Amino acid sequence: MRDRARSILHVDLDPFIVSVERSLDPSLRGRPLVVGGDQDGSGFVAAASEEARRTGVRVGQTLAQARRLSPDAVFRPGSLDTYGRVGEEVTAVLLAASRRVERPSADEAYVDLTPDQHDGPRPVRAAETIRDELQRRLGLDASLGLASSRLAARISSGWAKPRGLLVVLPGYELSFLAPRPISVLGDLPPHLEAALQRAGLATLGDVAEADDKVLEAAVGPLAAPRLRAAVRGEGEEPVALATSPSSVQEEAHVRDPRSDREALEQIVDALARRAAGRLKPFHLVARGIKVEVRRPVAARQRSETFALGVADEDVIATRAQALVAPLLDPADGVRALQVRLSRLETPTPQTSIFPALRPAR
Repeated sequence: MRDRARSILHVDLDPFIVSVERSLDPSLRGRPLVVGGDQDGSGFVAAASEEARRTGVRVGQTLAQARRLSPDAVFRPGSLDTYGRVGEEVTAVLLAASRRVERPSADEAYVDLTPDQHDGPRPVRAAETIRDELQRRLGLDASLGLASSRLAARISSGWAKPRGLLVVLPGYELSFLAPRPISVLGDLPPHLEAALQRAGLATLGDVAEADDKVLEAAVGPLAAPRLRAAVRGEGEEPVALATSPSSVQEEAHVRDPRSDREALEQIVDALARRAAGRLKPFHLVARGIKVEVRRPVAARQRSETFALGVADEDVIATRAQALVAPLLDPADGVRALQVRLSRLETPTPQTSIFPALRPAR
């Protein structure tokens, strides 16, 4: 029953690369899009939108093949630096909700939203906040599945597409998983899938109810109990605890180089508060802060060291504004802004100058 008390969220961002390209250029939404290749137009497909996949375009094809299959598609070369930066921002959104976050790939994540205390945030509300933050901050659409196990959460997120949230209530894991074909077990080797099929075990429910000897003959005595536990929504390893960062940073690219000073200051304020928010899950404070303003020809920075560690959003935002003020002259031409918190540490209790008086005995 302890496993069923867990709340595991699966965040499905598939296809991540396409979503990032569309967040940068909203005119691409709803159009066939193919990403990949070199600047000269050669190379292979790295990602394709659903509209392009419906015409037969697949990851790994040559761009020449993709153009023949989808002549009306928009082709973009892609940017690994951009995808890496957005991927880090996705992780930051997830870590604001929980320290237990795993990213098996750019397209997905597992987040343990099990409340630490009875008065902790409700998992459904936390999941909705994650979905809204991914859309508001990054322009990314996510489909979410919430369940007591990774498998149930992952399958439910697929049913939640597009942009939905499907919750599998505790105690209903097996009834939800039972009708699914064994092919949904993404990490099941092909030869084991074939062995299960030969044994007449076509669904997860068949596996859950199979005779021990039949299941062991198909997949082996070591894998059989783990497979049965998985299809019942039980017995999984916990989501790993994320390592405390040594620094955090938030960055924004300014699309309109004619932005006025007030708009840029608002961006810096938001970046500083988001960076401060990333300290909370780890209970850290920052001893250093740096702001950077980038223009096409150069970048300028200013930094400051705090005498004592700081985590308060208002204090960090105020110091960021003070540091960035001389860097925003002139305000036009700014292409990117960054706020970085460094020298992160766990705060140590301060000895009181006036210790409380002990009551008289």
